[in-house]
This record gives sequence, structure tokens and C-alpha cells, in this order.
Amino acid sequence: MKTNVTEIHDRAGNVVGHIESQPSGDQVLRDTENQVRGYYDSKGDYTRDADQKILAKGNKLRSLIC
Repeated sequence: MKTNVTEIHDRAGNVVGHIESQPSGDQVLRDTENQVRGYYDSKGDYTRDADQKILAKGNKLRSLIC
């Protein structure tokens, strides 16, 4: 399985983290220190925090870091 990685930048253009996308559509958000900040479950269409608690319906990963 190949993971696609997308960098996330703040308004000043600094890298603040990245999203790892799996072929299944699931995603993991990591900060610049490679710590997990959240998860997106594509089948259930919800976003979870680093402790696996559901935060929102839909993919809201970028809002957890920006």
C-alpha cells in the first residue's frame, strides 16, 4: 500500500504538518514533530482527535492544525 503525503502550510508559507492519505481514503494528520494530531475515517466520514474521540462529521483535519 502506498501512502500519499500532503504538506500543510500556514498563511506565511511555513510547513505546520502533513496529511498521510491511504488508498482506502483514510487519513492521518501529523504535526512538524511527527506527532499524530488527528484521523479521518473515510467510511464513517468523521474526524477523530489523537485520542480517537470523534470531533466532527466530515474531514476536518486541516482545522486541527491551522
